[in-house]
Amino acid sequence: MPLQGHWQRVNTPLRKTTLRERRILWVVVALLAAACVAGGIVAFGSSSPATPAGCIHLEAPSTMGGVASDICGNDAKNLCTGQNARTDPLSATILPQCRKAGLLPSGS
Repeated sequence: MPLQGHWQRVNTPLRKTTLRERRILWVVVALLAAACVAGGIVAFGSSSPATPAGCIHLEAPSTMGGVASDICGNDAKNLCTGQNARTDPLSATILPQCRKAGLLPSGS
């Protein structure tokens, strides 16, 4: 059975929010919005520099996750023309990078 005046007692605030408390709330909201914008810029920005000309950027699976490395010069040419570049699973990763660097003709 509902009590007389119970709803008003439960839903009536004890005091009004002061102007200082509202300003603090707006400052906190503004800081959170700025943090979200900054986080979005960091998350969607590119942090890796461009690969130099004549080099290939290789990302390959490893025992502890993945490994990323830049291979340049004769090492890159030997890797692109060698048999290891044509074995799976590395062929799907190495060959497009070799073509992009100009170390392989586009048809091979």
